[in-house]
Amino acid sequence: MKRLIYILSITLFFTISCNEQEWLEEKAFDFNSANNSFTNEEQFESAVARLYENIEPYKTFWPPFLGNAFIYTSDIAYDAIAITHQLNSYDDKLIAETELPRRFWQEFYNSIFDANVIIGRIEEEGVTFSSEAKRQTIIAEARFFRAFYYRYLGILYGGVPLVLEELKEPKRDFVRATEEQVWDQCISDLTFAVQNLPEVASQDGRVTSAAANHLLAEVYIIKKEYDKAIAAASSIINSSNYGLMTNRFGTKASEPGDVYGDLFRRGNQNRNGGVNRESIWVKQYEYNTVGGGQEYRLTWVYVPNYKLLKGDSDGKSLFIGPTSQNGGGGAGWGAPTDYLLNDVWASDPNDMRNSEHNIIRDIIADNPESDYYGQKIVESGAIDNFPNTLSRWWSAIFAKTTPINDFPKETFLDEETGLVSNLAENTFRDHYIFRLAETYLLRAEAHYLKGDLASAAADINAIRDRANATPVTAGEVDIDYILDERARELHFENPRLLTLMRTGKLVERVKLHDPMHNGKYANHGISPRHAKWPIPQSEIEKNTEAVLEQNPGY
Repeated sequence: MKRLIYILSITLFFTISCNEQEWLEEKAFDFNSANNSFTNEEQFESAVARLYENIEPYKTFWPPFLGNAFIYTSDIAYDAIAITHQLNSYDDKLIAETELPRRFWQEFYNSIFDANVIIGRIEEEGVTFSSEAKRQTIIAEARFFRAFYYRYLGILYGGVPLVLEELKEPKRDFVRATEEQVWDQCISDLTFAVQNLPEVASQDGRVTSAAANHLLAEVYIIKKEYDKAIAAASSIINSSNYGLMTNRFGTKASEPGDVYGDLFRRGNQNRNGGVNRESIWVKQYEYNTVGGGQEYRLTWVYVPNYKLLKGDSDGKSLFIGPTSQNGGGGAGWGAPTDYLLNDVWASDPNDMRNSEHNIIRDIIADNPESDYYGQKIVESGAIDNFPNTLSRWWSAIFAKTTPINDFPKETFLDEETGLVSNLAENTFRDHYIFRLAETYLLRAEAHYLKGDLASAAADINAIRDRANATPVTAGEVDIDYILDERARELHFENPRLLTLMRTGKLVERVKLHDPMHNGKYANHGISPRHAKWPIPQSEIEKNTEAVLEQNPGY
């Protein structure tokens, strides 16, 4: 009997275990896995939401200089922490082994991977959508983002590996595509996006055909296809859905100020039913909302560390601390160059963008114990002899970098004096990625490069008219004037470094205007090799089955 039971047991064992692979296969029924996470519209919407959440370089980086690398490694601002700090020293800090080129390379390719997952898996069998149009819209969003990041990679590094499919296993044989191939891929993706995205977003923050055309205009300029660039930009400029804001609007329209300042007040960036018709694409930041997004701490980086200033006559603090009326808790990591602070306004000081509402060059001491209490600190001479090293402690407050007199109530320590806590170091608002004013300036650039100076001047003057600035004549227009106008209109809003690299002006203008490179504070070496960033050495070393060539000079 025991023998019979034993034989039956052995027989049963081999019968039920003959298909080991089927028995060992893991099936997910109550949790998401790689196999069941992309089967319906809701899951693809979640994947697209990840692309929006991680928009680079508009998300928070630590340390903050990484998140702001595209602004203050240029002619408009510099790193005010120390002469030898990372973003000041091109010669020994912008090299293949350092964090700056590696971090952004990896972040951009991570987002490209996420886009490729959506593009590839959305066509798999069994994926369900409410409509084919909705499926195409999701694909268009993913292809837009892929082009958006290849635009960064192409400008920063030149020709880079083109990865257009989801990588499902390790790959160590990447080779660099040509720059021409990178831009052609961007055009392909953006053309699809233009054809399949709505002209106006149904939800704040989502990309549109207008955003795709805006980016197309820039890519066509890079490709020297100026008529196509003009057409892409004109499709937005001529649309009834978009227009420059020329009258006061929004949350603070009844307060002293101007329309340029209104563009950057809290709550004014999105279309809000068509009120702000100038916004094309806006990075969302929902304060006090779970999953509400991140921002890159403009206030903390660019508002001077004024709260540590002391008066000349008595050595006492001029301020009771960070206050709402003085722009909150700035640390002064980045400071404006003389070029941005003074030079670009010299010929037209009444330009609205240079008004006392938008660039605050003097503030009132508020410490009752100071000899200078109630007096303006610059006008009174209170800080004439203060060691204002690298202008970190005082230069000016650019209102678009901080919600002056508009910080959330949770940041206040004393509402009567305006004293705020260390929480008051963000703008607490949404941020433009593309704005119609830049579309005009891209079209002006294309007109200029085509040789049509009159049309270039007309586009620039559309911006200058809004600012009550003196019109430019056709004979005054050149690439440097266009870059100056971009600085006046788009400072601390637009990735200036990309513009200078794209136009071939980075080395020249950094040497001319950056005090870390023109001898005012230092003379760090920026050289022709810095027209492109180095390919990260770690990426070269990991690529063991093919040669990932380094850029010249590194």
